[in-house]
Amino acid sequence: MGKKSKASRNKVTVAGAAAAAATAATATATATATVATTAACTAETVETRNTARRGQFPRSTFAIKAESFFLKGNHAKAKKICLQGVKSGCVPCMNAYGAQILFEGNPEENPIDEKRVKDNPRLHLVMPLFLEGAIRGSAEAINTIVVAYLSHGYRDITAWDGFSSYEPIAYYWLQYTGKNADREHRVQIRKGKEMTREEKGRWCSVCHKQDSDTVTLRKCDGCKFYYYCSTECQKLQWHAGHASVCRHLGLLKKYHKPFAKKIWTDLVVHGIAPTDIPELVELRHRLGLSRPHADYQELLDEAQSLRPQADYLLPRKDGTVQIGSFPRPI
Repeated sequence: MGKKSKASRNKVTVAGAAAAAATAATATATATATVATTAACTAETVETRNTARRGQFPRSTFAIKAESFFLKGNHAKAKKICLQGVKSGCVPCMNAYGAQILFEGNPEENPIDEKRVKDNPRLHLVMPLFLEGAIRGSAEAINTIVVAYLSHGYRDITAWDGFSSYEPIAYYWLQYTGKNADREHRVQIRKGKEMTREEKGRWCSVCHKQDSDTVTLRKCDGCKFYYYCSTECQKLQWHAGHASVCRHLGLLKKYHKPFAKKIWTDLVVHGIAPTDIPELVELRHRLGLSRPHADYQELLDEAQSLRPQADYLLPRKDGTVQIGSFPRPI
């Protein structure tokens, strides 16, 4: 356990030179014009690639073709083309393919909401794909992750409401998306985060003892999200699933947060292939997304039963994902 909660802390209290200069100025002007022309071409290329603000991605040929087939009602063909796009690294295809798998047989528009995500028997199969989109900076993928995590994971380890194993991860991604939002939205997110922290700091996350003169709450050193009144309560929640979530969050903070903007810029603005972005390669490795299929084939076979498997949404004990990533058909 780490620092005391706020309530507890309150308790403790240059005529030749001119010619040369003119010649130099002419040369400089020529060079400047060349640079300006090059810069203009580069800016045009950048503008072509960066068709949207941060958090969005330009659609590939695969995504455009898939959408046309989907609108025609040929969902099977659309799904096949999306999968090809996924293999090529197209983020819009990742989102579209994931949504098609997630809501197969129920193709409503804009389906990503709590009502349709919660208890969806295919959610654990496509979460790695949405995580691939999220770590690249896709606002759509992040939204799906937040909705999924905030609607799952409540474990009744006490007699009072229990706790959400996924909350710290959901708030990590929620805070990240706030950086791409307008000022008003960012203020709302910040206020919401402050209120959540204040509320969490009043009660022990397990036994719900209130911070007082006789009870000193300390927060988790890892996630800095939950508070505990004792080592016993911390251990109870740790073994009930928080260990894996806390370590997963640690991986995101170390390998994603410092490089998130660079990853998105390299992909969208500079058009660099995902395999040529060291930070993205390292991040995928650390999260377990690039693990060989043999490592989780048994889990994948079991997941094909399409029974809700909420535990598969939780990372493994080392913070890596339970089921690895694509390309692989579902």
